[in-house]
Amino acid sequence: MNRRTRLCALGASLAVLATLPLAVAREAGADPNPRAGGPGYEILFVRHAHSTYPAPEEELSPTGIAQAAKLVDFLDEERISSVDSSIMVRTYQTADGVAADHDVPVLADEDIREVELPSKDPAVAGRIMAGWVMDPSTRDDSFGGEEDYYDVQERWQPWWARYVREHRGDRGTGVVVAHGGIFGLMLPETCANEPELPFSDRFPANTEMIKARLQRDGTLVCTAWKVSPDPRPGDPTSYYYEIDPVTGEAVKVQY
Repeated sequence: MNRRTRLCALGASLAVLATLPLAVAREAGADPNPRAGGPGYEILFVRHAHSTYPAPEEELSPTGIAQAAKLVDFLDEERISSVDSSIMVRTYQTADGVAADHDVPVLADEDIREVELPSKDPAVAGRIMAGWVMDPSTRDDSFGGEEDYYDVQERWQPWWARYVREHRGDRGTGVVVAHGGIFGLMLPETCANEPELPFSDRFPANTEMIKARLQRDGTLVCTAWKVSPDPRPGDPTSYYYEIDPVTGEAVKVQY
């Protein structure tokens, strides 16, 4: 079965409308020491907009449709040259507007789909992933689910290696729309500067993004975490982290 599907923006829209009524994954040979400056390919790792999850189709909810529209506006002036998403409907729908706005196709890949856990209850899922992060001895335990930590890592690593090969010499910005679980598990270890984040803030909320730079030597450097396209200035729950590109130190910034 083909893992990757390239869709034009219109094709992605039609596919969506038809449904309506996490270790290190660095490029081999890359310099392990991140650099603070220099040219590179900017990447925005975006969690999908709010969905009807866990309803069967798991498409965007009315709230999610509004969030996806705000994301398009937020990214309108970015020099976006590629849009990738997971194979799931809610990520297609979130990515499609951005792709259409910049006249690029959506490249969908099942390797960056959501983590397959035994429960869709956020509290249960959170406990499982917290165990994987904080107690590595549990990483080979799926807790009755379909995947353990190493299963997620096994599909993330080849996807990331392909992405690096395709984009390490590019300029501009790439957008990757996927899921909070896989981003929260895999990106802190994929970034060469290893962001120092509280566990609860590893996982972006709907349409929040992680900003990073793919260096020409193949390393990924994280620069910001949980950036919102719809911030709420003055709201104590509305914040993001600036990430030191060398040390990974995370500084909380209130909107």
